[in-house]
Amino acid sequence: MTYRRGVGGLGRAALPSMTLLRELTDQIVLDTVFERAPITRAEIAQATGISKPTVSEAVRRLEGAGLLLPAGAQTGRQGRVGTYYKVAADAGFVLAVALDSTEVRLTAADLFGTPFHETAAPPAGSGRPEDAAEQLRTMVREALARGGDARGPLLAVGLSLANPVDPETSAVVALPETPHPAGLFRPRSALAGVTDAPLLVENDINLAALAERWHGAAREAASCAYVHIGAGMGMGLVIGDELVRGARGMAGEIGYLGGSPGRAGDRHGFARAVAEGFATAGEPGPGGAAAVEAARTILDRAAGGDAAARAVVAREGRTIGEAVAAVCAVVDPELVLLGGPIGAHPALLEPVRDTVADLAPLPPHVRTGTLAEHASLQGALTQAIHRARTDLWSRANS
Repeated sequence: MTYRRGVGGLGRAALPSMTLLRELTDQIVLDTVFERAPITRAEIAQATGISKPTVSEAVRRLEGAGLLLPAGAQTGRQGRVGTYYKVAADAGFVLAVALDSTEVRLTAADLFGTPFHETAAPPAGSGRPEDAAEQLRTMVREALARGGDARGPLLAVGLSLANPVDPETSAVVALPETPHPAGLFRPRSALAGVTDAPLLVENDINLAALAERWHGAAREAASCAYVHIGAGMGMGLVIGDELVRGARGMAGEIGYLGGSPGRAGDRHGFARAVAEGFATAGEPGPGGAAAVEAARTILDRAAGGDAAARAVVAREGRTIGEAVAAVCAVVDPELVLLGGPIGAHPALLEPVRDTVADLAPLPPHVRTGTLAEHASLQGALTQAIHRARTDLWSRANS
């Protein structure tokens, strides 16, 4: 809070300037049109509690900036006829990209989240950073061409990566022990000269947690821990609408909670042990995507009643549940969601939930996420839309 010095010392808080009040009004009005269009000025005033004259001035500014357009006259009522308003079709669009070790996916969408262009491809080359950069440039250029002049400018790009991201610099943090070691990839450098739209770079599991909070199973939860189990293992923690990233973007890297038996120095051993633990008892399992497929085969067999597979799932569910219980003892989330190609399997939910109930001080609800493999891309898209909408109203006041 800002104070001004008055007679006798510290005075009352300084009142907001008229410019700030006008900008806040414009943002509220624009957000309301996004949520409820088509809508009249009188309906905006009723929904927001802002006076009708003030709403009319805000609509005039936003219309003059090319952000709002008339959408027809209100009919079927007595009295003064109102005009409906909507967001201009050429106000702009956003891109969302999800890049991991098995696939690169891109979605281009309008500011309501409706896609108009989607594409997916295996990672180019042999996973080298320069190959990833060229593939990203190519896909973004194609999306820009699909957007064209009719949709207006590209306003934001959301990028999901399977590595931690430094919250201060948005630099990708290299973690060679994980299944996704391409830590030298620099997204901002890759898109330099292609677009100057804001680039929002975030870890894929963090984005999946946000997507579940905004659109999925955690919409009603005040706090949520999203636990991803696949070729790697990690967690996204959301308190309210705030993502907990940590000082260097490493919060939630629960794959480092312990090492694998007999593998001294294997710092990412817990995540690998979970994936490989679904292999035949007593034999080393495969790594990476092969470990995921082996785990899903065991889970499918367990769901079908196979006794040996059920024993493996019970054992691995106990191991995962112990890690979740440790997280609960530290952060006490209201809800824990299981996700990822292994974590989202229905057969895993019960043993994890039972273990958490046994061990956690006050057990949270444990459920399976609802957005499946599209959670990270959905999170990147929503984050880009939020940024684009926030930036839009400033154009009316520039």
